[in-house]
Amino acid sequence: MAGNQQLRVLHALDIARTQLYHFIAIVIAGMGFFTDAYDLFSISLVADLLGHVYYHGELPRNIHAAVTGIALCGTVPGQLVFGWLGDKMGRKRVYGITLLLMVASSLASGLSFSKREGKNVIAVLCFFRFWLGVSIGGDYPLSATIMSEYANKRTRGAFIAAVFAMQGFGNLAAGIIGMIVSAAFKHSSPSKIDYAWRIILMFGAIPAALTYHWRMKMPETARYTALISKNAKKAAKDMSAVLNVNITPDDEAINELARQDEYGLFSFEFLHRHGLHLLGTTVCWFVLDVTFYSLNIFMKNIFTEVRLLPRLDSEYHHTLQRMITMTAVHTFIALCGALPGYFFTVAFIDRIGRVKIQLIGFTMMTLFMLCLAIPYDQWLRHKNKYGFAVMYGLTFFFANFGPNTTTFIIPAEIFPARLRSTCHGISGAVGKIGAIVGVFGFLYTEYHIRIFLFVLIGCNLVGFIFTLLLPESKGKSLEDLTGEIEELQEEDEGSEVALSRPIHNVPL
Repeated sequence: MAGNQQLRVLHALDIARTQLYHFIAIVIAGMGFFTDAYDLFSISLVADLLGHVYYHGELPRNIHAAVTGIALCGTVPGQLVFGWLGDKMGRKRVYGITLLLMVASSLASGLSFSKREGKNVIAVLCFFRFWLGVSIGGDYPLSATIMSEYANKRTRGAFIAAVFAMQGFGNLAAGIIGMIVSAAFKHSSPSKIDYAWRIILMFGAIPAALTYHWRMKMPETARYTALISKNAKKAAKDMSAVLNVNITPDDEAINELARQDEYGLFSFEFLHRHGLHLLGTTVCWFVLDVTFYSLNIFMKNIFTEVRLLPRLDSEYHHTLQRMITMTAVHTFIALCGALPGYFFTVAFIDRIGRVKIQLIGFTMMTLFMLCLAIPYDQWLRHKNKYGFAVMYGLTFFFANFGPNTTTFIIPAEIFPARLRSTCHGISGAVGKIGAIVGVFGFLYTEYHIRIFLFVLIGCNLVGFIFTLLLPESKGKSLEDLTGEIEELQEEDEGSEVALSRPIHNVPL
C-alpha cells in the first residue's frame, strides 16, 4: 500500500480535470516561446535595414550568415547545458535563469553600439544574439518538460502543443511589428533608420519580462520532486495546492519507488530501452529544422525570385518599402498557414496521436513542395506568383500541423523523468544543428531554387522513415511510457484523489 501512496500524487496529476492552473502554466511557459520565435525570425526581416545602414546597400554574404545564424548557433549549447541542468538542479530553478538571460540579451541586441566604426555594431549585435540563442535553447527542454509533467494524460499533448503554438504568435508578431515600425519610419530622415531595427529587436523582451514573476511562483514539478529528489511529501503538498485536492502520501513510501532503475544516459540499459527512440527524435528534429528554418530564413530570397517581393534597392525609401512588403507577406504566411497549423495540432493531437500527425505532416509537406519544385518555371510567371505563396503557406500549415510541433512534444513524454530534460535537450540541439545546416549550407551554395526545394523534399522523406521508430504516447501516463513505475490499477480510480473535487474547472 505504501507503494501506491507514493504514486498517488502522480496519479492525481494523470486524472486531474483541466483547471485554470493548466492554462496559467501554458501562458507562462508559452511567453518564452513567443519571444523565442519573435527573436529568431525578426532578424531575417531587419537584415535589409542593417545592410542599408552599415553597408550602404546589401549585407555581404558572410555578414548576413553571421547575423541570421548566430542565434541558432547559441541554441545548441543552450539546449544541451540547460537540458542537463534541468535534470540535475530541478526544472524550476533553471527556468528563471533562461528567462532573465533571454530578456537581457533581447534588450542588449537593440542597444548594440560601437564608438569606432559602424560595422563593429554588427559584431556587438552578433555577440548578444549568440547569448540570446543560448537562452532560447535552454527554454525548449525546460518548457516542454515542465508542461508534460504538469499535465493530465488525457490532454497532455494539447497542453504541450499550446505552449509551442505561442511560437506562431511570436512569428506573427515579428511580421506585424516589423510592418508597423517600417511604416512609421517611412517618411523619416535616412539617419533615423538606425532606430527602426533596434526597436524591432528590443520588442521581443517585453512579453518574456512580464511573465518572470509568475514563472518564479510555479512550484517544482511533482515528478521531479517525487521521482528524482524522492521527496514524496513535498510533491504531494505542492500538487495539493495546485490541484485543490487532498493528497496524503505515507511517509514510508518515499523509499518504495517501484521499478526505479538508476541506469544512466550512456548505459547499455538506456541504449536498449530508449536508444532507437533517441535516434528517432534527433533525426526527425534535424531534418525538420533543415526544412523549416531554411524556408523561413530564405523566404524573402525565394519570394524575390518569383517576383512577390521587389529587388533590393540602395535607396532609403525603397529599402523601407521592400521591408513593408516583405513583412506583409511574412504576416500573411504566418496568419493563413502557420497559425492554423498550430491550432489544428492542439485540437487533434490527443485524438489522432503524435506519430500519425508527424507522418501526415512529413507526407503533406513533401507533396506541396513537389508541387512547388516540379513546375517551378511555371510559378515564375507573373500571374502565378500568388498561387506560389498559397502553396508555400500550405507547406507551413502541415509543418506546424505535423513535425514542427510533434518533434517538440514526443521527447518530453517518452524518456524517464531523471533524463527527460537532458534527452529533450539533445533532440532539440541536434535539431538546431539542422537549422544551422539549412541556413549556412544553402547560403554558401549557388543552388537553383528548384534544386533547393528537392533537397528539402529529401529531408522530409528521411523524417517520415525515422518517425516509424517512435512510440505512440497518446493517452498514456509518463511512467507507463518510460517503464519507471507501474500504473495504478483501474480500481484506484475510485480513490480519495479521484473523488476530490478541484475548483476552477474548465471543461474541454
